[in-house]
Amino acid sequence: MKILFVCTGNTCRSPMASALFSRQLQSGGIKLASKNIEVSTAGLFAQEGGQASPLAKQVMQEIGLDISPHRTTPLQTALLTEADLILTMTETQKDLLQRMRGDLNLPVYTLAEYAGDAALEVPDPYGQDINAYRHTLAQLDYLVDRLLRKIIESD
Repeated sequence: MKILFVCTGNTCRSPMASALFSRQLQSGGIKLASKNIEVSTAGLFAQEGGQASPLAKQVMQEIGLDISPHRTTPLQTALLTEADLILTMTETQKDLLQRMRGDLNLPVYTLAEYAGDAALEVPDPYGQDINAYRHTLAQLDYLVDRLLRKIIESD
């Protein structure tokens, strides 16, 4: 199973979600290990090769995760067609992606929608203070946990 996390610039939310997901995947035991899940990230308007935002790196380090190796990736058709599940951070991103690539009939959902809490959106902390990043991290942590539970229960 290939999961693609998508946000706007691929500097905050999608790398944070991917790191959280990967950590839980590694510690998820046999049930998750047997699923053979690959995770990647991209941004709707990302520039190739940029770094995660400094505050995203800082809040992730606060919980023991290092996203400093992350490099931004623009959303490309190959990433979309290879993904079994595409998860955006907001309904607007989901709609934009579907309008841009409606010809592909993509398996795209918001992260909250797929995790079972469709009313929740993951706010973009870019350009805000550290507390905004911590708030976004808390929402991502909650949603990634729900996402993993759904994947485990889908057997």
